[in-house]
Amino acid sequence: MTNIRLTMEYDGSCYKGWQRQEGKPTVQGELEYALKKITKEEITTFGASRTDAGVHALCQTVTFETKTKIPPKNLNIALNDFLPRDIFITKLEKAKSGFHARHSAKIKTYRYTVYNGKDRKVFLKNFVWHWRFPLDLKKMRAAAKFLLGRHDYRPFSCDEERENTLRTVDKIKISKKKEMVYIDVTAKSFLRRQVRMMAGFLVQAGGNRVKPEIAKEIFNKTTGVKPLVAPSSGLCLVKIKY
Repeated sequence: MTNIRLTMEYDGSCYKGWQRQEGKPTVQGELEYALKKITKEEITTFGASRTDAGVHALCQTVTFETKTKIPPKNLNIALNDFLPRDIFITKLEKAKSGFHARHSAKIKTYRYTVYNGKDRKVFLKNFVWHWRFPLDLKKMRAAAKFLLGRHDYRPFSCDEERENTLRTVDKIKISKKKEMVYIDVTAKSFLRRQVRMMAGFLVQAGGNRVKPEIAKEIFNKTTGVKPLVAPSSGLCLVKIKY
């Protein structure tokens, strides 16, 4: 068996997330279907990050084992010819035995994009969150400081049944270019919807809906304030470090 590593990008707008689901369109489902048609094997793939419905990726890493004798370069071409137009494999190569897309990952970065213009942009709607009210980046950065480090992120996620919800956020970078506000969040792992709720809270703070320091009370569960869940459209997996 050969261990294969590939890097792919996808527009998640039409998919119910990365993970395979019976009867529903998913990125993993499309990839495994294409692999079966080309290699004639039942192949199970493993993604570095289980992106939610509507979330995008510029650098999703995937590993799988195969018996095929098709050279990696040819397999890459064949898969791209077979896959839907909103999924594209940028690189495919042999990997060392034991390398695993998710378990071998050291750190991941997600980018959340907010379009902060007054008017809606029809052709941006699948890739941004349109927030038409003014945003104060100083307050957003002040709020971000309370989200850094190791915390119980249960209040910033929808993983109600997960036992261990402790996570460490290594870096949060907030920048702006014209009418686009970018929120880059870096950590080894995330809870479900964690980045979207962090982004929602930062927008609440930047829009003067909440005070930055109320994050401490949210973590301690001593306030009725809840972070907004930012739409999935604005979220994209942009970097994975191994």
